[in-house]
Amino acid sequence: MSALAITRTYAVPRGATALERSSIRVAEAVARWATARAERRQDRHEAMLAAIQAEQTRKADPHAADHMLSQMGLTGR
Repeated sequence: MSALAITRTYAVPRGATALERSSIRVAEAVARWATARAERRQDRHEAMLAAIQAEQTRKADPHAADHMLSQMGLTGR
């Protein structure tokens, strides 16, 4: 015998047949799957955009100004 735990309650119209009840359950399961898939895709998309932005953002070199001044013959700060 298998144990079955009911974790959700479904809004099933009164007098629904077994086929209608199972169709409602399948439709809700598909909707949950599609929603989770879309959320995972959105998370991956945001992570990819953040990585691209971090890669394209130029990092400030603290010695760059001193190097440019020394090339012009001027003293540093």
